[in-house]
Amino acid sequence: MQNLAVKVADNLYWVGAIDFDLRTFDIIVPTPFGTTYNSFLLTTNDGNVLFETVKEPFHQEHLERIENVIGKKGQINYIILNHTEPDHSGSLNYILEKHPNATVIATAAALNNLKFISHLSTTVKTACSIKLKSLQVGKYHLKFLIQPFLHWPDTMMTVIEELKVLLPCDFFAVHYAEPKLFDDQVEGKEQVLEKLYKHYFDAVMSPFKASVLKGVQLVETQMGFPVEELQAICCSHGLIIRKDIKKIIEKYKEWSEPQILKNKIVVVYASAYGYTKIMTNRIVEGIRSVGVEVSVYNIIDTTVKEILNDFKDAKGLLLGSPTIVGDATPPFYELLGHMNPFIYSNRLIQCFGSFGWSGEGVKNLIPRIQQLKVKEVNKPLSIRFRPTKEQETECFNWGKDFGTKVIDYHH
Repeated sequence: MQNLAVKVADNLYWVGAIDFDLRTFDIIVPTPFGTTYNSFLLTTNDGNVLFETVKEPFHQEHLERIENVIGKKGQINYIILNHTEPDHSGSLNYILEKHPNATVIATAAALNNLKFISHLSTTVKTACSIKLKSLQVGKYHLKFLIQPFLHWPDTMMTVIEELKVLLPCDFFAVHYAEPKLFDDQVEGKEQVLEKLYKHYFDAVMSPFKASVLKGVQLVETQMGFPVEELQAICCSHGLIIRKDIKKIIEKYKEWSEPQILKNKIVVVYASAYGYTKIMTNRIVEGIRSVGVEVSVYNIIDTTVKEILNDFKDAKGLLLGSPTIVGDATPPFYELLGHMNPFIYSNRLIQCFGSFGWSGEGVKNLIPRIQQLKVKEVNKPLSIRFRPTKEQETECFNWGKDFGTKVIDYHH
């Protein structure tokens, strides 16, 4: 079967690859509908420009689609990498092998990444997009919109001004394998796609909401023409957007609005003999005594997803783990493993628990909590075996103090 390019606009072609079989992306992102690795080729009378490459296992069909446009003797003059994650840069060396005179254009961070991803030869020509700012190739003016953390530090977007086309890298993308390629050619999948776009945003972009809003602002103000005139968004994954341009931009703004945190604390505990539960109950009473909302979860009766969903709008999180065989209980590591500092560094998090022999449970959770770069306002609280009445009062006051600090905390 011949791998053919697909025309997107005058002299602009899709030359990417479709991965129907992919079911997990980047280890943790489910992709039930597969994905695409979108690459685009712009032909001009003054040279040809390739935007992105594809994941390495798909390099052969990528090369065939490029050849389908420019022929066996045609040459690529510029390779623009908006991002260097291996699903974007994985075929770069194969492209350079056939087109050794091409100049690779990317941000400084991206060019640095390529030293360790592609191990580029010193003979490869490179140029920094931050210094260039734009590039004139034939009758086309390419404008580079630099915005890090969409979703790596190396990211940028490229505008083809004359075509009024935006190539935004992973911005506005979706993991969806569809041979029709264009959103206005896919019918009856609106609800599925809306969920997939949100799922992609949550998994890939949501840790970087401030950068997302800056990226949207660049699109709305720096393309060189009004966003209403934009003809196509050529993302690196999923559909080429022609129909729902305004919708996806508005959704990204909506999804990136800063979360307003409430005076609320989520308390998660586990208890082997009931002693950590006693601590939990007294701590919760202390929190409620200052008027702070509390949600309480026994970690063995709930899921990480439920806990984190409730924690979205809460200022505080308290983790109560007993010590079992010299360590905290495993579900707490799973919970903390699903958290990262980009999302949770503006929260108050602390731990407590009962122990019998040595008390490492609470101690061992502290390093991970510190790795999240959260605000530490209370010291952790550990009690040996069953709390005494005096220690129950200590738990109450500890919870009260944490609740008061939640009220006083303005992130």
